[in-house]
Amino acid sequence: MINKKELCKFLVEAKKSTYAAGDSAQKNINDDKSTTLIFESGDWKYKDNYFGGELYGGREVIFFKSQPVYMMVYYGKVDNSVSDVNKVYGVL
Repeated sequence: MINKKELCKFLVEAKKSTYAAGDSAQKNINDDKSTTLIFESGDWKYKDNYFGGELYGGREVIFFKSQPVYMMVYYGKVDNSVSDVNKVYGVL
């Protein structure tokens, strides 16, 4: 059984080290033009694979000892009423 507190702690660390890290994050651009971000710590591994821009979508998966234990799928766009899209992505 996965310890939920450890999972949450790792997820926050992974997000801060990947997408939220901005330009300092290691980004792998794939043949299909998607982007993959990977973060590893001990027995934990995080992978976020997304197609960016407007519209955007992707999935993030957390593995513990090489077994997937968490997945989130996301899809969306910034509302047309937003005048500065960069402010939205700055928060994300």
